[in-house]
Amino acid sequence: MQRLKLIATGDIWARTADHRYPFGEVDHLFQDKDILFGNLETALSDTGEAAEKHHVIFTSPDAAQYLEEAGFDLMSVANNHSGDLGVEGFRNTLRALEQRGIVAIGGSATTERQEPIIIERNGISVGFFAYTTGKLAISREVSVNRLIEEDILRDIGALAGRCDHIAISLHWGTEMAYYPSPEQIELAHRLIDAGATLILGHHSHTIQAIERYHGGLIAYSLGMFQFEPRWPHNISREAILLSVDLRKNGIVGVHEVVPIIIDDNFAPHPAEEPMASDILNFLSEISRPVVEGRLTRARWFEEVAPVYMKMNLESYRYRIRHRGLLPLIEMGVWLFTPFCLRCYAGLIRRLFRPESVTRRRVPGQNAGN
Repeated sequence: MQRLKLIATGDIWARTADHRYPFGEVDHLFQDKDILFGNLETALSDTGEAAEKHHVIFTSPDAAQYLEEAGFDLMSVANNHSGDLGVEGFRNTLRALEQRGIVAIGGSATTERQEPIIIERNGISVGFFAYTTGKLAISREVSVNRLIEEDILRDIGALAGRCDHIAISLHWGTEMAYYPSPEQIELAHRLIDAGATLILGHHSHTIQAIERYHGGLIAYSLGMFQFEPRWPHNISREAILLSVDLRKNGIVGVHEVVPIIIDDNFAPHPAEEPMASDILNFLSEISRPVVEGRLTRARWFEEVAPVYMKMNLESYRYRIRHRGLLPLIEMGVWLFTPFCLRCYAGLIRRLFRPESVTRRRVPGQNAGN
């Protein structure tokens, strides 16, 4: 039977603390891949105008060599850091990937929106496209695909009958949250119902649920894969490598999850026991309410309110220190938005219910190499 092995990773910075090749401990996990995908959470550029934001992420375009050596076939550039060095940095990123034979999805060096990419291996074809939410520090001289449901449905329709599988990369959700929102879950289900077979999520910098739905597979967030584990809030170091067996006619076969730990050099390692089992058990536990349809909006706010409020308050403090009065006024308005009011209610409810999964020790939080 014809099969295609797709391996997907989460966020990648392509730089390490010692400026050496970052994938040496996981290279063997890629050996039998047919397609290797990752989310490039950085600009590959030495030049460009830095965005006015708290965290500006970039590395040398020469780091694209690391991605080539690891065997990456395509990478999403549709994320909130793709424009951290402006138009020049974004174009340099696309050029660096192209020179190494790596396909960039989700962005274009011109104002023309990038169309879906079809890749064929072993007689099986997969259509890929990528989208991002959030504000982009980038001008209209280039194009980055925004996460708009109508656009995604149109792309799915354009691929119908042209390939065996449709894989969608989504940069979405709430940072540092271990649960996708009910709205994310509903959107993912609609996309699978429309014809997608695989959804690969990232942006939260945490692992989130994996769900089989109507013949498709949804990984709501694969977590950080090759990133600084202390950035930006000393979050846990765990990630997952997802391997999926794709077959003809849209059939998604078995999938395998490899637990990963990130060391102080920002490099991924296969997790060893007992940490490997801890990560897999944690993934199973946070997947259960999603798969069983028990993650209500009220429960979601209980889980995400602490990290959401902390992240945004720190961001506002940074902006106030550097820009003065205007961000202070913006923060005052933000504190009374409907989303923040729901967070306050979630924090109160959280005080009166049993300990949540994410209030316990998260695997990898204190681990290091």
